[in-house]
Amino acid sequence: MKQIIPLLLLLPMAFGAAAQSYSDSFYDALNSDNLVMQRQILAEWQQASPDDIDLYIARFNYHMGQTLGTSSTAAADSTVLVIDQAIRLFPDRLDLRFGKIYFLGEIRRWASFADEIISTLDRSELINHRWQFPNFDQGGRILIVEGVQDYLYTLFSSGQPTDDGTSQAAATTAPAPDALPQIRRIAHRAAQLFPSEPAFFSALAYTYIAEADYQTALHHLKRAEQLAPNDPAVLQQLVDVYTRMKDKKSAAQYRERLQKQ
Repeated sequence: MKQIIPLLLLLPMAFGAAAQSYSDSFYDALNSDNLVMQRQILAEWQQASPDDIDLYIARFNYHMGQTLGTSSTAAADSTVLVIDQAIRLFPDRLDLRFGKIYFLGEIRRWASFADEIISTLDRSELINHRWQFPNFDQGGRILIVEGVQDYLYTLFSSGQPTDDGTSQAAATTAPAPDALPQIRRIAHRAAQLFPSEPAFFSALAYTYIAEADYQTALHHLKRAEQLAPNDPAVLQQLVDVYTRMKDKKSAAQYRERLQKQ
């Protein structure tokens, strides 16, 4: 799976020589951790070009840099307000939305993290995946699908290692308790929008396995299997479910298929 890197963490595109000068100066100051210079540049930039999208991106990076690594709720809320303002002005810039999702994941606000992913999926459907994403030449649909898969992985790995005794790998990483419901919400919406993507049905199944609702899990896994009959991850899930259901015959059949991959 391709890793989606929030563009907000990189040097943004600049529009015009003045913007380029402010952008270069700001990121030089950011990289050298010169807070005084960062604030000075942002103030001058605001006066010179208040509607420049790169100014919003720089301001978000400034606030994010002051927030990450702290436990300040007020600072986190201020950072979210900055990026929300940018999204309202530029609703089809996918890098803005990915930046917000990244930040919410870093501060472990899992419900808000899921809300923003679902909002992005809703917007993607509305604009038929015609996103603006500077410096990337892939289609919007690919970016959304791979991005959501990565964000689901973030949720899957948000907890502590555990040993459930059913999979080939003894130690796996379980989601944080408050992350599991968000996986279901995201996977459900993503599966609606992208019904040909097996990963979203597999993620849905995981949430039902965690609740010991194996019949519902099988329903989603069978859909994933139809889409990707030789996917080792899906086959392993089927082995695990049938093992939990004490259906030794079915578990053995899928284990044999898995070993052939």
